[in-house]
Amino acid sequence: MYRALIVDDDRAIRYELKKSFLFGLHGFVIAGEAGDGKEALEKISSSEYDIAFVDIRMPRIDGIQFIRELRNGGNDLCVVIISGSCDYSFTRQAIRLGAFDYLLKPIEAEELDELLSNARLFLDEKGENRRLAEHTRLQLEESLKLPYSVQEEQELFRLIKESSQSAEAYAASLALRLAAFYEEDGFKLSIVLENSLKNLYGLFLSDMSWLDKLQVKGFEASLKPLESTSAIITAFTSNIKGLAEFINDLHISGTNPVVKLLCEYFINNVEGRTTLEDAARTLNYSSKYLGKIFRQVTGESVVNYITRVKMERAKALVLSGKYKTYEISEIMGYRNTDYFTRLFKQYHNMTPIDLKRLTK
Repeated sequence: MYRALIVDDDRAIRYELKKSFLFGLHGFVIAGEAGDGKEALEKISSSEYDIAFVDIRMPRIDGIQFIRELRNGGNDLCVVIISGSCDYSFTRQAIRLGAFDYLLKPIEAEELDELLSNARLFLDEKGENRRLAEHTRLQLEESLKLPYSVQEEQELFRLIKESSQSAEAYAASLALRLAAFYEEDGFKLSIVLENSLKNLYGLFLSDMSWLDKLQVKGFEASLKPLESTSAIITAFTSNIKGLAEFINDLHISGTNPVVKLLCEYFINNVEGRTTLEDAARTLNYSSKYLGKIFRQVTGESVVNYITRVKMERAKALVLSGKYKTYEISEIMGYRNTDYFTRLFKQYHNMTPIDLKRLTK
């Protein structure tokens, strides 16, 4: 069943659509409703929908702005516009922005029946195309062998842990060689380099299991389709640089062994109430000594480091899409959700809700 979202500030319209048997007849289930575009975007950020029936004229965020927000965020949700007879100019604008079709008020059963039939065909074809593309991609991945040695991968792994500049230069050199090997075939190059990123991240997870708790800044183990090999190489090296800088910022590699232990403790115990005193008892050091040596080595206070790590973990939880803001606040040990939200915005320049919208 395809999941539908009804978005209209008129409750009567929402009720009329919800009670229609035609949705079930064509393989749709009405999985949610919203009174305006803003509420709809919030629902889409936390739940999956296949199609949305959206009124043109609504308070806060109207149908046109709703589609813009979706497309700007890279969301290709199928949108059907609900329009009054005097809204033709807005309807045309919505179609230009990528709306699938429109319904005129009052909604006639015959028109809804035809639209749902067409929408079902469209979504079936869309799903099949995605499955075919993924199947083709997997086949190509299996056929492509990494034309570099395990030693080179291990060397890149070592450099990432030790120096972001050296790692970036080594990664660029490796990517250029691969581009020549594949004769500037961007599609093949992107798949091979993406596999390399996944392999490297797997090595880090084996060596630093706590890394999976955090959202690594500047690193994404995927390369989106790009127009040129140079753009692909730039994206690959940027990922390597981002991972190296993130590891370095956590003070884990190439640092004092006591500081490393302390950092790993804070990361492994990032959720809930985390204090220097707890770490001192566990590691069998005095809290005064740990606080002093931590600042001497890193130039950062323990409190600031704990907060920074918590905000990275919170970001990972937001991006998982599984939790509401107040739930993440509680998980991270903050009783006051407003305070948590302010901290989150201070570190990430946006609220948790803003981040959800941005990544949809």
